[in-house]
Amino acid sequence: MPNRYGSICKSVLISTAIFVLRSTSYAQTSGNKNGLVSTLGRLAESAARGYVAPIVSGFGADLNSGWVESVPPPVIASLDIKLGIVGMGSFFSPSSKSFDAQGTFEFNHNQADLLIPRSYTGALRDSIRSEIMKIPFNVTIAGPTIVGSKLDTIAVRFGGGTATVNYSGTKQSVNLNPLVVSTGVTGFLENLRLLPMGAFQFSAGTILGTDVSVRFLPTSSINSKLGNTSYFGFGIQHDPLVWFGSPVPLNLSLAYFTQTLKIGSVFKSTASEFGIYASKTFGPGLLNITPFAGFSFESSKMNISYDFQTTGPLNQPISVPVSFSLTGENVTSITIGFSLRMLYAVNISVGYDVAKYNSACLGVGIEI
Repeated sequence: MPNRYGSICKSVLISTAIFVLRSTSYAQTSGNKNGLVSTLGRLAESAARGYVAPIVSGFGADLNSGWVESVPPPVIASLDIKLGIVGMGSFFSPSSKSFDAQGTFEFNHNQADLLIPRSYTGALRDSIRSEIMKIPFNVTIAGPTIVGSKLDTIAVRFGGGTATVNYSGTKQSVNLNPLVVSTGVTGFLENLRLLPMGAFQFSAGTILGTDVSVRFLPTSSINSKLGNTSYFGFGIQHDPLVWFGSPVPLNLSLAYFTQTLKIGSVFKSTASEFGIYASKTFGPGLLNITPFAGFSFESSKMNISYDFQTTGPLNQPISVPVSFSLTGENVTSITIGFSLRMLYAVNISVGYDVAKYNSACLGVGIEI
């Protein structure tokens, strides 16, 4: 492949795979408050969990989509090689646009001051404020998720409570004011309906009814602020009918796939699936069609790390490291689709996964 075409292809794939984060690359310049990392920096962990949850499931659905476009034949040995590009996209439902959750929240200097009744002044007020800042309070957190509306903001609602402070050798119980705190965080990817991704995919076989597949993207730096992006996946399909003389008029396989997507030190997404698939080819080598279907169990997880920007006891700015993991909501999925082979070598495949987060895929490649 000429270098200019290889560079174009690489650029297109990388930009597709990181579409959801592309605005981050524009917004991570110094002083810009609208970048994704900066946005997360305004959220404590309890709020951040609800905020990014749809992306966790969306990435998981994407990573587990598009692996199968046909089932290996039940033969001892044959030459089957495929190289192409696969694009995946998961869909967001209206319910994923907002969240409402109970959690804990640690108030900063200014917020803690608003909780204290005006009757408390001077050194006693300072002591109460310092005590409040040490306590994680139970709160209600609600607002748009990362794919929600930019017209709404995440709010933290505190219904009131008490704080006990030891002042001048005497313990005092202070009734705290209720408070609604707006984080100022809105939907970062306003009303995004589809989370797209793309990658190279290579498959080879067939040995003892078994094909192996790899999926990858070249390591790329979005920018110096976010770090490198990398993606690699591996999978295997085995047709057990190779051991039984193919007693049914279908190709059947047991399949397992696993993959990892890393975006700097902020995001790491992993996904895997195990399923059973069936396919059957109709037509000659010059032009044939292969419908396929499957049922699989799948899982996904995303690790998220960033610095929460808050204020200390003296109202000085501080950064608090935040690190947590979230699990994707897809547990099982049903796959249907077909692949179309033309002119002996050109292969086009289309698939759709039915799960809590539905996804679709399109693959184009060369098959030998």
